[in-house]
Amino acid sequence: MRRVASYLLAALLLTAAYGAVAQTPDSAYLARVQDSVDRYFRRHPGRRPVKKDSRFKTFPLYGIMYTQEAGLMAMGGFMGSYRTCTDSLVPMSSIGAVAMVSTNLSVASAVTGRAYFSDGRFMIGYLARYNYGRRYFWGLGFENGNDGSMRGSITSSRVRVRTDFLYRGQRIVAGGFLGYDFYDAAGISGPPVITGNPSGTQYIMAGGRFDFDSRDDMASPSRGLFLNVEPSAGISVSGSAPFLRLEAVFDFFVPLWNGGVMAVDLYGNVSSASAPWTVWPGAGGDVRLRGYYQGRYRDRNLLSAQVELRQRIYRSHGVAVWGGAGNVFPSFSGIRIKNTLPTYGAGYRFTFLGMVLRLDAGFGLPGQWALIAGVSHSF
Repeated sequence: MRRVASYLLAALLLTAAYGAVAQTPDSAYLARVQDSVDRYFRRHPGRRPVKKDSRFKTFPLYGIMYTQEAGLMAMGGFMGSYRTCTDSLVPMSSIGAVAMVSTNLSVASAVTGRAYFSDGRFMIGYLARYNYGRRYFWGLGFENGNDGSMRGSITSSRVRVRTDFLYRGQRIVAGGFLGYDFYDAAGISGPPVITGNPSGTQYIMAGGRFDFDSRDDMASPSRGLFLNVEPSAGISVSGSAPFLRLEAVFDFFVPLWNGGVMAVDLYGNVSSASAPWTVWPGAGGDVRLRGYYQGRYRDRNLLSAQVELRQRIYRSHGVAVWGGAGNVFPSFSGIRIKNTLPTYGAGYRFTFLGMVLRLDAGFGLPGQWALIAGVSHSF
């Protein structure tokens, strides 16, 4: 039974990060999920050296989960670990693959991993993901998203591939990435229209990445800060204009009292005027602006902030409450305070095998709410 539970927990790790309706993962979120995977393999990293073992080890993944966007989902796959550095203190390299299908006929698959070289100073991370499914769709911009009568549906396919080439210092990670983004809206039904906008796009993405991390623990920090900045450019292979994007995350954590931590998350995703709607950020998901149907509110730019109070109650059990706000907008001159999206909620936390399992109830504007289950804190 313990082995079965371990497989299910590991399955949730990949499902949370690359599920059929997962929020587009930024590097900070991917790092948290990958850290949980490392903890699963090593249980307590840093407490003692890991014995040198170059063998490739795998174990199966399977599990089920539920989201309001896709319904009940079943998944299966595998995870593997192997050593690429002679230094036993360097984390194990890893690779994982997963495939999912849901009751509303959404399908998804993903391959992800990371490999360490030069005694851990250099790392290559990679992700390849495919999603196909039907979702509710309100159109583009805040006003359409806020109008309940605008709800229709969209059937879309997306392929994302990304490779990161990074240098690892004690607290700094820096480097660049190269990727490919394909999106095709096979059909839009109902009131929403995208007149004048392409229904499909293909872009080569290239950019830089800089991380500064002083947190005392990646999976469940109680103090320190995390900064991630990613400027990038999208070059079309389908005739569209190129665009620029800047994505940034700033998190900090402050211990308050015994078992209590205040966590603050600031996020921005800003694109140039030529960015097509197919790459616009959307509110909702399980990381930021929890409580909204993912992608209901979407525009060229997104800014958000949230404050969460985390309290350990008894042994492995804890709770969290949060509040915050965000705004989707076409340009900085087009920001409207009245269009601010509030978010608040509460959740349960359970720490097991070095991982944090969570169940959250999030609320937004009147009538909008969501239940979120996942692995690791939201940030």
